[in-house]
Amino acid sequence: MGIALNRADGRSLTYIVRTPNLFAMIDTPFQRRQATRGLEQLSALVRAQSWRQDGTPSLPPTQAAVLRMLQGVQDGLRARQIAERLGVSAASLSDSLKALEGKQWIRRTPDPDDARAARVRLTSSGSRMATQLQRPDQGMGSLVESLGEADLGALLRVTQLLINEAQEQGLATGLRTCLGCTFFRPFASGQRDAPHVCAFLDKAFGDAELRVDCAEQQPDDESRQERVLRFRQPTPP
Repeated sequence: MGIALNRADGRSLTYIVRTPNLFAMIDTPFQRRQATRGLEQLSALVRAQSWRQDGTPSLPPTQAAVLRMLQGVQDGLRARQIAERLGVSAASLSDSLKALEGKQWIRRTPDPDDARAARVRLTSSGSRMATQLQRPDQGMGSLVESLGEADLGALLRVTQLLINEAQEQGLATGLRTCLGCTFFRPFASGQRDAPHVCAFLDKAFGDAELRVDCAEQQPDDESRQERVLRFRQPTPP
């Protein structure tokens, strides 16, 4: 870009001003570290809550996740299924289940499909606690309550990608996301505001309706990478 300046003798001088490329100034490794620290700080903030104003105890993350997972699952889940979905070891989950049993929030019943196994179910008091934990002002819910639809969609989109990466690195299995589902069709509707399609519901939807834990999810690892590549596109094809 040139800037012309008039001299006293009437002649003009032109200076070339170079505008820096702001995008080239981004330090990607630094920004990745910033994102990592932000996620770690948010996680630490939630874990640090020792008691909430409404009297709901701040449970260890695994215990709270187990209660949320079992909510609405009438037949219960095997401990192995819970451990896979949470991405925790069997030993770590065992300690959490014992603690929840001690609080009388869960119970184990024989598995009708396997006499050697048991299913974990919520008790009535456990169901009430799970309902409390599902409230939007609890835990992380209180932090996302003020997000608008666009910001919520951006968060859910990034969450899908982070969970997929966790699965790729072997950190988690059995998570029921849209991105890991055989029914998910990213950018398949042709609609700008609702670019994705759920083949199970035969419905187009946008990022703000993405699900991280969907009861109808059917895992499909064979074509997941193809879906991930299409999902990563910044705009509909």
